[in-house]
Formats: sequence, C-alpha cells, structure tokens
Amino acid sequence: MTDKTIFLKGFLKFVIYGFCLLSISLRVDCQNKNHRIEGTLKMDSIWSPTIYLSHIESLNELNTVSNEMIIAESKIDSLGNFTFSTDYLFKEDHLYRIHVSKKNSPAASLIIGGKDENHMFIIANANSDIIIKTQGKIRLFDDPEIIGHSPNQSLIEVNKTFSYKDSTDFGLSKIKRGFITKAINEKLRFITDTSKHSLVSLYALYKSDFESDYPLNKEFYLNYIDKWNNEDSNYFQVFKKQIPAKHEDSRSSFFLITILSFFGGFFLHYLLKNTKNKSRKRMQSLSVQERRILKLIQEGKSNKEISEEYNIELSTVKTHVSNIYSKLNIKSRKEALEVKV
Repeated sequence: MTDKTIFLKGFLKFVIYGFCLLSISLRVDCQNKNHRIEGTLKMDSIWSPTIYLSHIESLNELNTVSNEMIIAESKIDSLGNFTFSTDYLFKEDHLYRIHVSKKNSPAASLIIGGKDENHMFIIANANSDIIIKTQGKIRLFDDPEIIGHSPNQSLIEVNKTFSYKDSTDFGLSKIKRGFITKAINEKLRFITDTSKHSLVSLYALYKSDFESDYPLNKEFYLNYIDKWNNEDSNYFQVFKKQIPAKHEDSRSSFFLITILSFFGGFFLHYLLKNTKNKSRKRMQSLSVQERRILKLIQEGKSNKEISEEYNIELSTVKTHVSNIYSKLNIKSRKEALEVKV
C-alpha cells in the first residue's frame, strides 16, 4: 500500500469522524433549544413597558381578563423588543393573548376596540417559535406580522375580517350596517367551515356572533359539531354545551341503531383506551399555572420557595397544590415526583 493511499484513507476517516461529531452537536443544540414567543412593538409613552401573556381557557373569555389568567410577563426594552418562553405551555395548541397596559393602570386591563385597543391573540404550544412584528400606525397591534407556527396566519385573516365591523359604526344607516355585518359574519362562517385547524375554525365561529345566528341556521351548527365530533379540547366542550341537543330525526335513529349494534366493540375499546389515556387527561385538566407549580414541586421546591419565585401569596400556592393533588388523584409530594409532565 502506497503512502498516498494510506494518507487518503486517513483523511477520509478524519472527515467522517468530524462530520459525525458535527451532527451530534447540532442534534444536541436542537434538543436543548428554548422555544419562545418574541416580538417588537412600536409604542409611545402612554404605555407601560411591560407586556403580559394570558392563557384563554375557553373562547367565552376572549373579552375578559384577570390576574389569574396572566401566566407570564416580559419587560419591553427601549427598542420595543420582548420575549416569552413557551417551554411551560401545553404541548397541544391553545389560545393565548398578549397585552400591555397604560401607565398607572392595573396589569389586568383590557381595552376592546378603538385606537387604544391593547391586545392581540395567538395560537401557541410548548414547541412554538413565534416572532411578532406590528406596524402600530393607528392601534398598538395593528396589522401584525407573525412568523412561525402557521395557524397564526389564519388567525390574522379572521381578525382582519372581524375588524371590518368597526367601520359599520360610522356614517352608515342602520340598514346598511345590518347588511355589512351579515356579510362579515357569513365570511367568518366560511372560514369556520373550511379551516383545517380546529382552534382557528372555532375562533372564527365565535367572532361570527353564532349565538344569535344559531336559531336561523341550526343545520350548519349541528353539522359543525358532527365534523369536529372527535375534538375533545376544553374549547369544544364549552362550545358544545352552548348548542342545544339535536332533535329526533332519521339520522339520530340511524345513529342509535349503529351504536347498539357495535356497543360491545366500543365498550371494549373504551376499557382498553381508558387506562392508557387516564394519566394524560388528568394532566390536561391542570391549568398552565398549576403545571408550572407542579414542575417546581418535582424540582424539590417548597411552598415558600414557589411563592417567592412567582411572587404570589403562600395561601395561593397552597390552593394550587391542593388542586394539583385533587386533579391528579395523588396525596403527597412523593407521588407528584412520579407524575410525567
């Protein structure tokens, strides 16, 4: 074997070894990546330089805010930049709201409509990386650009469509406002019907004033429930309770016969699946704040340490811990250590 051949073989081994090390390094970097929501706001001096992230547990809470709903806050620097970690959010998509408050106003301050509207909604999960940029020409969150996690592009379309309702309040007769509002609601229901993302679809439906439309368009809503029948998130559970039960018809009779025919099979499937999903459903019953406290409990933190870390009353921490024990059906911190987050 010539010296040249030996050199080439050695060089080839070196290249392969180096490539393997680089691949491992890149893989570790990706696994350790901290996911985040970050953005830039163009804001003037009337606003406090703090931005808040709230978890919206049901779509009936779109226009409500409280200190309990706020799960995180971030300082806004002199350039308007802010950052939230998403690592502690749910693994599944949930709806969140970001908002700012005016100076000398409480953190839980929500302004709906008008030039001082102070919030926007986003869809996110624990693995989301989202960048938000706003124009701030008229309203603080006007015409946002959202990079990352594609459902937010559809959410922007819904909000743009809904924002046209504001224009109906100025210089138009009652009849014209009615026609425009009807057309906007029909557009929102079209998005509802065609969206492939369940939360975007339901968000559009809530924006369409569905409660007043339901008596006139029952078939649409009953078909909608059928379409998302397998969707068991809290958002859909709350929505389904607001829609009256179906009336007896030929379809219900057919469904009844089918259910009776396959009852045994479904019952067996339920028993097998129930054990597997029991732990997952219990975890899903925890609020974001309770999940964060559970994580600290598993890190060995005491109630007092948790109180100091999140700047909340010790009694509030004890209440959260009690709720966690109840929802997970456990009795001690030792059992909490065995829970898979």
